[in-house]
Amino acid sequence: MFGELPKLFDRNFVIGFFLPVAIFIIFSILIVNPYTFGTLAIDFLQTDLLAGTTAIGLGLLAWVGGIVLLAINRDLYRLMEGYLKYNPLKLFGWMEKRRYHKVTSELEKLDDEYRECIKLGKEFPVEANTRRNEVMRQLAEEFPDKEEYLLPTPFGNVLRSFEVYPRYMYGFEAIDGWGRLLAVIPRDYLELIDAARAQVDFWVNLGVVFILLQIEYISLAFITGTPLKWWVVLLFIALGTLAPMRATSSAREWGDFVKSAFDVYRFNLLESLGIHLPKTREEEKILWGKYSQAIIYRLPDRLPDLKKDASKPAAKKAKSK
Repeated sequence: MFGELPKLFDRNFVIGFFLPVAIFIIFSILIVNPYTFGTLAIDFLQTDLLAGTTAIGLGLLAWVGGIVLLAINRDLYRLMEGYLKYNPLKLFGWMEKRRYHKVTSELEKLDDEYRECIKLGKEFPVEANTRRNEVMRQLAEEFPDKEEYLLPTPFGNVLRSFEVYPRYMYGFEAIDGWGRLLAVIPRDYLELIDAARAQVDFWVNLGVVFILLQIEYISLAFITGTPLKWWVVLLFIALGTLAPMRATSSAREWGDFVKSAFDVYRFNLLESLGIHLPKTREEEKILWGKYSQAIIYRLPDRLPDLKKDASKPAAKKAKSK
């Protein structure tokens, strides 16, 4: 949490954490007493002092709630991905497996048709080629490279798809290597990544907000003996379903930025580490594989060899001083 303190006042914090809590506060007031919200709005417009006090109080409450969401952010992500031992979302894992099998089966069928056309010297139909490209893209963006890495939720598998990307493409383990890569990514590109992540944070946190509002509404109705308005229940269910779907969609865009960071800046990391640049793709996969093993398992003997001139920049800098 303390590592995120510099972000507590920026645009991404407002979008990802402050706004969901503000929405929760507004809906909570409406649930408790719709007329209270109207009275507050009228007082807000009529009385400058009360308006300022109310705005500061609600803003401070939303800010503190945003900090709480930030503190539990990782756990919320893991919950939505399908991790944690007693996660009820694991019950829906069979649906993701079935969806994965459906996509892979369709791609295998289209691949067979494509190879048959090549074999017979015939042109592959345009419609089939377009569909094949769509299925290949879906498989790359929505699923990991192997069935054994599948998670129980679409959101989890989208995140898993770009987590495995650097390993699949270059042999570089993303989760452990990401912190190293951040050191060489330019600030302006980091801002693009953070902005994309903020969109995902917003929808993840909004999903939590609508679940809490549902619980709050039903609990208050039970305690006060007030009949449930089913349209309100259905509204919260619909909004609570929409939020994870939007989080999954936003995660694809975030994943594109993360994958691009590995594509573009991985050699900058090698330069910073003083390691020789590989000459072939095969050599690169071996190099990143060794480096990944070294940082994951603390194995210094697996570190790639340093360049002979790796210390020259430092030496020149020392002489200039």
